[in-house]
Amino acid sequence: MSYRNIQGMRAIAALMVVSCHIFQNIAPMRTHWAKPFLLAVGPVGVDIFFVISGFIIYQVMQRSIASMDTVGKGRAVYAFAMKRIIRIYPLYWIVFGTSCLVMAWASPKVPSPEPLFQLLTLIDNLPNFYVSVAWTLTFEVYFYAVVALSLLLFARRAMAGVTIWFAMVGGATLLGLWFPWGKPLDFVFGPLVLEFLLGIAVAMLVERGFHRFHGPLLAGAFIWMAIGTLFVKPGTFDLYVIHWGMSMAIYRTFALHVVCWGMPAAIFIYGIVVLEIRQRWIMPRVLQYLGNASFSIYLWHVVVFTAVAEIFARLGWVGAVSSTGLTALMIAIALGIASLSYHFLEKPSLRMFGQWFLGRGVSSHSLETEAMRGSALYKG
Repeated sequence: MSYRNIQGMRAIAALMVVSCHIFQNIAPMRTHWAKPFLLAVGPVGVDIFFVISGFIIYQVMQRSIASMDTVGKGRAVYAFAMKRIIRIYPLYWIVFGTSCLVMAWASPKVPSPEPLFQLLTLIDNLPNFYVSVAWTLTFEVYFYAVVALSLLLFARRAMAGVTIWFAMVGGATLLGLWFPWGKPLDFVFGPLVLEFLLGIAVAMLVERGFHRFHGPLLAGAFIWMAIGTLFVKPGTFDLYVIHWGMSMAIYRTFALHVVCWGMPAAIFIYGIVVLEIRQRWIMPRVLQYLGNASFSIYLWHVVVFTAVAEIFARLGWVGAVSSTGLTALMIAIALGIASLSYHFLEKPSLRMFGQWFLGRGVSSHSLETEAMRGSALYKG
């Protein structure tokens, strides 16, 4: 199944994240009346992304397990890991390199002295001066690594390894509410990774044929999220605070994200998936398309905002032209560049690197299979 509604939710999540960043670069927008509202609800997009990732990776993991009968465990694990690498790193490196040039031109200030190797490999949850949204990718990479290791060690019982990991994180999260972890354990036991578990739970319900749907379910999830914004204050995705003389993740806040936004997001994802399975409602095609391009949208928008806002400033438009109009134009340019990136960078790189390392191209999203294109070739 293609899960077109999942792709639509990816688009919504990406646009929610974009909405958080439209107030940073054009000075008059920093006091815009919509800022408090969008900064309160926009960050929910990250939680939705994490739940969706758990939903998708569970299904990809099951495909990898099934493929072990034909290609063997080693090849199945290699294919799983390589597809994740190919999907994330080539485009991220292109955006990172572009951002270095943009930052040197638009805001030539000394960046934080974070190790370049860690920033490029996404192996540590460091503040990323060049691609600020990339901090979420470090959690994704961490999650993929755990699943790959579970497939390698437990083979068909890979879920056992993943479950052990989630149990450890859950226990550490409870302990961390009173005794916060210092680096690097604050990242290893970060509560946000529990949102991947919520996505897995949704996927398991769907897989087992639990397709009940009640209208109040989606309404209740929406209300839950709305109420959650009262408890999670804006700006709480700032990663580090000083506690007991150490720099560490904001544990209580991240745990609140799971409860206030992650759980209702999981209910919402379940509801929209069931709607599609029962053929009750399908996301509009424009959202499906934007969902396909959501990774490009997510990575490019902040970099484009920085460059476009600097161009506006040098043209003398800031203050002379409606800031709302300039912001709308900036968003349109960012979405346009993201679309071009999707077609001319992301998809070609998936085909090229897939051919190099796997002998076949990699689909633009994990829910797409060659069977959907009329071929029996597996492409998880």
